[in-house]
Amino acid sequence: MSLEIAFLLALFVVAAVLLATERVAPEITALCLVVILAGTGIMSPEDAFAGFASEAIVVLASIMILSRRLSDSGAMSGLSARLAGDRGTSPGMINARLMASSAGLSMVFSNTTTTAVMMPIAIGAARRVKADPGRFLMPMAFASIMGGSATLIGTSTNLAANGAITRMGLEPFSLFEFFVIGVAVTAAGVATVVVLGNRFAGSSAASKSAEEEEDPFLAGLIVAPGSAAAEMALSELALTDQGAEPLAVETDEGRVAPHPRRKLHEGDQIIVSATGTALAKLVSDPRFEVDGLPQDGPVRETADAILLPGSRWIGLSVASMRRTLAPDVTVIGLRRAGYERPARIGLMRLRAGDILLLAGTPEGLARVDADVDLYMLRSAEALAPSRREGWVTLGVTLAAITVAALGLLPLSVSLLAAVLGLILAGRLDVRDAFAMVSWRILILIGGMSSFGLAMLQTGAADLIAEGLLVFIAPMGITAVLIALSLLTVVLTQPLSNAAAALTMLPIAVATAAGLGVDPRPLAVIVTLSASLSFIAPLEPALLLVYGKGHYRLRDFILAGAPLTMVSLALVLFLVPLIWPL
Repeated sequence: MSLEIAFLLALFVVAAVLLATERVAPEITALCLVVILAGTGIMSPEDAFAGFASEAIVVLASIMILSRRLSDSGAMSGLSARLAGDRGTSPGMINARLMASSAGLSMVFSNTTTTAVMMPIAIGAARRVKADPGRFLMPMAFASIMGGSATLIGTSTNLAANGAITRMGLEPFSLFEFFVIGVAVTAAGVATVVVLGNRFAGSSAASKSAEEEEDPFLAGLIVAPGSAAAEMALSELALTDQGAEPLAVETDEGRVAPHPRRKLHEGDQIIVSATGTALAKLVSDPRFEVDGLPQDGPVRETADAILLPGSRWIGLSVASMRRTLAPDVTVIGLRRAGYERPARIGLMRLRAGDILLLAGTPEGLARVDADVDLYMLRSAEALAPSRREGWVTLGVTLAAITVAALGLLPLSVSLLAAVLGLILAGRLDVRDAFAMVSWRILILIGGMSSFGLAMLQTGAADLIAEGLLVFIAPMGITAVLIALSLLTVVLTQPLSNAAAALTMLPIAVATAAGLGVDPRPLAVIVTLSASLSFIAPLEPALLLVYGKGHYRLRDFILAGAPLTMVSLALVLFLVPLIWPL
C-alpha cells in the first residue's frame, strides 16, 4: 500500500465520521475533501472541482426548483388527492392506493416533496376509517423512495451516481434505465405491506387516536410582571383545560415538580406540553409571556416546520436560532420524537427531525419557508403561488421530461430550459428560484464525487476491490454482487444515500475490472442499493413521517429491514438479466 493510498483511506475514515456525526456541516466536509485532494496534489485542481460542474448538478438544481414551485402552489396536493382518491375502506386497499400514488409522483418529483404533499391525504384516510395514521404514513414514505428509484430524476442518489459514472468513463444512465426494476420493487413493496397489514409498518407505533388533530410541543410560559397568575396556585390557571399540560416549573431556586397547589411568582417559567392551537391562544393571554416571543412585537401567525438532515441549524441551540431569525420570526415550541422530559427549549440543541413551532409575521414565515434546511408543514398560503401557476409549472415540467425522453434534447438542457422559461415568462422570480435550491446537497454531491474519482485514480478502489475479491470471489459472481449491495446499504446508515453510492461506485468499477466483467451492472446495483435502504429514518422523506406517525426507531428497523431485503433481492435478481455480466 502506497503512502498516497493510505492517506486517502485515512481521509475517508475521518470524512465518514464527520458526515455521520455532523459535528461539521456535511457541505464543509465535502469542500475540505476537495481542497485537500487538490492541495496535496492527489488530484489536479481541474479534476477536483469538476464534480461541481457535472450535468447531474444542473439536473438536480432544476428539479429542486420545479418540485418546490409545484409543492408551494398546491398543484401537487390536488394531483395526489385525485390519484389516491377516497374509495375503499379496507386498510390494505387504502395503503395500496396511497403507496401507488406516492410511487408514481416520486418518479417525477423528489420523494421529500411527494411525501410532504401525501401526508395530509394519508392522515385524512386514517381518520375516515378510524385507523392509526401510522398504519399508512410509513408505507407511503417508503413508496416514495421506491418510486423515486425508477427514474433518473426521482432521487438525488440516481443523479449523483450518474454524474460519477460519467466521470469514470462509463455511459451515463438514461432517464428510464431503472424503470423496470423500480416498478418491480414498488409492486413487491405494496404487496408486502398489504399482505402483512398490521404486522408491518406502524404496528408498534405509540398508540394515538386517528381523530387527534394535533401533536403537542414542548414550550415555556413565563409568569409576566404584574400578572394575575402571580401568587395563584398552578391548578387555578386551568392550563390543562386549554390544551397545555404542565410538566415542571422553573423558579429562582431551580426546577420543581408541577404540583397543583404550588404557588407561582413573577418570572417563574411553566414548562408545558401544548398543542400548536393552545400555544397560539396562550400568546394573547396577558397572564403569560410565551418563552422566546417578544411581547412588543407585531401580530404573529404560527406554522410548524421540520428540520432536515444536513441543515445548518443542526447542533445549534434554539436560542441561537431565535437570534438568527429575529425580529419577525421566532421559535416558541419544539417536538422531538421520543423526547418527553421537561426542558427549557431555548437551551436544547437542534437535531435532524425536530419539529419547530414558529411564530412570525406572514412575510417572515414566507422567508423561512424559502429556507431549504427547513420544510414547512404549514406555511403562509396567501404568499404562495396560485394553483393555476402550479398547473403551468407541471405542464412545463412534463414537457421538458418528454423532450428529454424522446432524445430531442439532453435532460439537463430541457429541465434548465423549463426553469428559464418560467423566469422569462415572469412566472418565477430568479431570486426565488435560487432560494429553492439546496446548495448544501449540491456541494456534498460535487465534493464526494471528486473523492470517489480520487479513489479510482490513486488505486485505493483497486486495493479495496482486491481485498473483496480475495475473500468473496471464490464463492462466485453472485456472492460479489451481494457483498457490494450489502456494503452499500451499511454505508447508507451513517452517511447519506448519495454519499454512500459515490463512495462505493469506484470500488464497484474496480471490482468489475478485477473480474473481467462489464462494470455497468455493478454500478447499477450500487446505485439502487443506496436508494432502497429503509432501515433508519435518516432520509428526509422518512423524517417527515417519523414524528407524525409517532414511530420509534425500532419501528423503522422492524418494518424497513424486511422491505430492504425484498427490494435488494429483486435488484440482485433482475440486474444480471437486464444488464448481462
